[in-house]
Amino acid sequence: MGHDARTIGRDIMIFKPLSYQDMETVRGWRNDIMETLRTPYELTEEMQQDFYREVICDRRGSTRYWGFWRGSNLVGYGGIENIEWENRRGEISVLIAPRRRGEGLGAAAVASILTRAFDYLNLDIVHGECYYSSKAVDFWYKMAVRYNGHTTVLPGTKYYKRRYWSSLLFVFTKPQTDVPDMDIVRKL
Repeated sequence: MGHDARTIGRDIMIFKPLSYQDMETVRGWRNDIMETLRTPYELTEEMQQDFYREVICDRRGSTRYWGFWRGSNLVGYGGIENIEWENRRGEISVLIAPRRRGEGLGAAAVASILTRAFDYLNLDIVHGECYYSSKAVDFWYKMAVRYNGHTTVLPGTKYYKRRYWSSLLFVFTKPQTDVPDMDIVRKL
């Protein structure tokens, strides 16, 4: 698959595999957004090491993550997790460096991740969930609209700061333009 590049304005964002050092940077970003996460606790360095070894590095696993780079700077990470190969679906995840949010990096990341999910991993469905306690909920709604996705709201799915928050669930489906014409296949 190689490194994927996305142009954002005049700059290019490169997607490439993550190192352990990259994951330590991501751990800091992650631990600062507890309102966004399913796991309501901060990760220690040891927990992040285990995640890196057991999940990120597992070629046969159900997760594919990449780092997002501009020049020599890691500006985000994300990918597809909880892949169900037999059902051809997985869950999208994106995390952008706090100081780089609002620059279009998240939208570029979603575009690249969907391309990888549909064109390289052969998934048919990519889904996600964003809690209304997160500032990212509007972003995910816009992405669902941009990619002709479907959305729904589930009430009371996240407990945070003495309150239950609803979730925005969203689904992207693989465009069906790549279905072979059976008449052409029969002629071969």
